[in-house]
Amino acid sequence: MTRDDFQRLYELQGIDSGIDQREALLAAADDGGDVLGSLEAARVAVEALQEDLREKQSRQRKLELDLETILADRDRRSERCYGGTVSNPKELAALQQKIAELARNADRHEDMILELLEEMEAVEAAVAEQQESIEQLARKHTSIADSYERTTSRARGEIAELRERREMVVGATDEALVREYEAIRERFGGIGVAVLRDGTCSACNVAVPRVLYPMIERGTSAVRCESCRRILVIPEGEG
Repeated sequence: MTRDDFQRLYELQGIDSGIDQREALLAAADDGGDVLGSLEAARVAVEALQEDLREKQSRQRKLELDLETILADRDRRSERCYGGTVSNPKELAALQQKIAELARNADRHEDMILELLEEMEAVEAAVAEQQESIEQLARKHTSIADSYERTTSRARGEIAELRERREMVVGATDEALVREYEAIRERFGGIGVAVLRDGTCSACNVAVPRVLYPMIERGTSAVRCESCRRILVIPEGEG
């Protein structure tokens, strides 16, 4: 091992931290999945409302056709009843009773049609509101997806560059030192190297015994912090 190996190890830590930061960004980046879920739910909801509206419109048409039939039957019987063609009192009374029944039935149909029209108006308002929500969610999803693509595309590109640089640094660094660094890094949350600065370890801020300074400066063997067990280095220009 040489001092240059430890300088490269310090560089490697910076590269790995950069990769970790960008991978964390990718993991945390909002890809618009939640908004897309809301958008899909809104579309399902509006389809259900539209189906309900179509069913009510079908019922309306049937009620109106039934009403036309009832009114036509009432008018036909009224013409017969009051047109002077029926003279039998019993038959006339039965005819008048049927006309009254048809009139009541017509009133019921008209009431049902009016009630149905009110329901349809409420559904139409709900459809319009849901469609407006769909448009807003679609715009929001597009905006988030575009931002996600820009952010993640840049991060992926930077990760690729860092990995390429990492291969070069690892290839030029003492193999045993790299293995030791990677084992420490895996154990201690991604940080395997600490800087000796102002007499303390930059990772845990615990004072480093002065007797270790020359060994760290020479860089002929790995010196680890007695507190946090990271490999201590003195970056070029800070010694």
